Amino acid sequence: MLLRHLGQKALIFGTLAALAGSGCMPHDDRKPHQPEAPAAPNVPAATVADVVGGGGGMAATAPTTAPAEADAGNGAAEPSTDAGAAAAELKDGETAAKEMLETPDWGNAEKLATYCKESIARAAAVRERIYGLPAGSPELVDAFNQLELELDTPSGLSGLMFNVNPVEAVRDAAKQCEQDLSKFTTDVSLDRKLYDALVSVQTAGMEPIPARFVEHSLRDFRRAGVDKDEATRKRIAEIQARLVELSQDYDKNVNGDVRFIEVEDPKRLEGLPQDWLDNHKPVDGKIKVTTDYPDFFPFETYVKDDELRHTLYQEFSQRAYPANSDVLLEVLKLRKELATLLGYASWADYAIEDKMAKSADTVESFIKEVKQVTEPRTIADLQVLLARKKQDMPDAEHIMAHDRFYYIAVVHKEKFDFDPQSVRPYFAYEKVKQGVLDLYSELFGLEFVKLDMPTWAPGVDAYELKVDGQPAGRFFLDMHPRADKYKHAAAFPIQTGLESGRLGWASLVCNFPDPADGDGQALMEHDDVVTFFHEFGHLVHALIGRKGTFPSLAGFNVEWDFVEAPSQFLEEWAWRPEVLARFATDKDGKAIPAELVQKMRDADEFGKGVQLMRQIFYTAYSFFLHKADPTDLDLDEFTTAMYNKYSPFPRDEKDKVYANFGHLIGYSALYYTYQWSLAISKDLFTRFEKDGVLNKETALEYRHDILEPGGTVDADAMVEKFLGRPRNLDAYKAWISKAPQ
Repeated sequence: MLLRHLGQKALIFGTLAALAGSGCMPHDDRKPHQPEAPAAPNVPAATVADVVGGGGGMAATAPTTAPAEADAGNGAAEPSTDAGAAAAELKDGETAAKEMLETPDWGNAEKLATYCKESIARAAAVRERIYGLPAGSPELVDAFNQLELELDTPSGLSGLMFNVNPVEAVRDAAKQCEQDLSKFTTDVSLDRKLYDALVSVQTAGMEPIPARFVEHSLRDFRRAGVDKDEATRKRIAEIQARLVELSQDYDKNVNGDVRFIEVEDPKRLEGLPQDWLDNHKPVDGKIKVTTDYPDFFPFETYVKDDELRHTLYQEFSQRAYPANSDVLLEVLKLRKELATLLGYASWADYAIEDKMAKSADTVESFIKEVKQVTEPRTIADLQVLLARKKQDMPDAEHIMAHDRFYYIAVVHKEKFDFDPQSVRPYFAYEKVKQGVLDLYSELFGLEFVKLDMPTWAPGVDAYELKVDGQPAGRFFLDMHPRADKYKHAAAFPIQTGLESGRLGWASLVCNFPDPADGDGQALMEHDDVVTFFHEFGHLVHALIGRKGTFPSLAGFNVEWDFVEAPSQFLEEWAWRPEVLARFATDKDGKAIPAELVQKMRDADEFGKGVQLMRQIFYTAYSFFLHKADPTDLDLDEFTTAMYNKYSPFPRDEKDKVYANFGHLIGYSALYYTYQWSLAISKDLFTRFEKDGVLNKETALEYRHDILEPGGTVDADAMVEKFLGRPRNLDAYKAWISKAPQ
């Protein structure tokens, strides 16, 4: 479990890395997804940051040679310079990290490049020290952990800067840093001399957390290919380096391709909220509507004009096409080759082996079971939606993807007396933000203190988090759209906090309406509010999971198919009238009525089948794409087949999902984890349904049992301790099957 595969915080030898960029909401519909990472032997973790950006070359390359030059005796790559002597001239890693974070110069590309280069040099010196320790030395575990500590902060910082910094030179430096860190960590993961040193450590009689660190690290060394011959290890290193580049290219293409339509006749925008219209004044007689979230989702939900909704949807679904077609095909071929080299039938088989699910067969069965449970609800939803569409378009034969938000909202209004626009006045951004902070503070015994410190862009806020009155971490809220910024919603870990006193750092990155625009209210959709609760859950998990002294076992470095559960669980509070009444007030200070919240909840039951089946489509798409042989794969034929079998909607003729479904890069075959985690979250919530959603004792127990351990124990054990029994699917299935009233 050591070393995180840079820029993505995927552990090279460790339990899954911080899903953060765990961000995470499902890819489609209104749920932004988390940052995706290049594929690493230990499949990318969600913390990663989507590596997009410009050219590179700002940071120096890693001061080690590739595994190909390892000597035949032990397979370890020998540093090309005296790493120990070089490191002696460097400042201490913790001191350097403090300077970067506590006295930042966010626009200084050279400073970031130098910090990255020196961090790798410090790690190389630790590697040299490990070589010199005798077999079985009690110092080995601490030395391996120090190797991880040296790279923890530069990994998180470069991943974040690549996605949010407005200065192109800094983004370029971050991109190069991620590549250099990836090269170094790949080299380490294939170093036989390091592996042999760790094998010599005896875990019998060792404390549970250090023993877990050793056992997981050895497992992930083997999964990385350390036991392969020299030629195979050389090829693995080449594949890993190329996958990093391709992942950066894929994400850069998506983030940089903001498309738009122009509307000349304002009457065609009938249905949109007035505050949206006020923020989109005509320029030269035309109203510009982009594919960025604050434009796209309200437009698709409220505009009555079918042609306009369809046109914008087609632009949205073609982002990064055709550029990413060849990129993805090369990624798939390299992943298949890597899996084969490591002894697996497919990338899916490899990627799932160390997750809760354990095997691709288990995931395939899970997809089948969830599809069967969901289908009756989906069919019922589609019948109602199509009947309503026929009132407007008598010749309609299907509900299309661009129909789903609009007609679900129409049915909510006409059949359930709920208009989604009716709740917008209660969700001004600043009030929602304060409400989220206050709720987490009260439930979990936390305190949030706003800091006066430099940030990388206007509108980004900094806070300190205190747990039981003691500083535990610091975080940033970068919550509004701007050019060259990550386009979705995610929690990015920067530095892992530990119980030794090392502060955790993280950032929430979203694209919510900006109070700087329009009348300053920045009214949010309720789905945005749910996303805020979800992503903030990831942030808190990252900062208070500080048990132990090993970064790879702290924060949300848990099994990947568990990492979403704590955040999906916290979405429940965004639907409770007693919670919303605390902060959801209109401009006159009147709280949202409980009966309106109940209408919203009742209406939300309709459309659940369609929305879930859409997620099952993405789940199946990512899984079976990585089970297929990519040699002669036709992406369009595969996509059509997946639509026909799993999607509730026919494929649009211009749909190019493979060009912009970012989870294909960061999650690879693992999109199933959203539904797997959701099933766990529904089970966890049964405790609060019994004890009360604002029960502080239960909330603190949840904090202690689920959040604070990080990855120091298995997820199943944490869940069983909190629930008092093993987890099951009962609550999840009941939730799916519940019909609208």
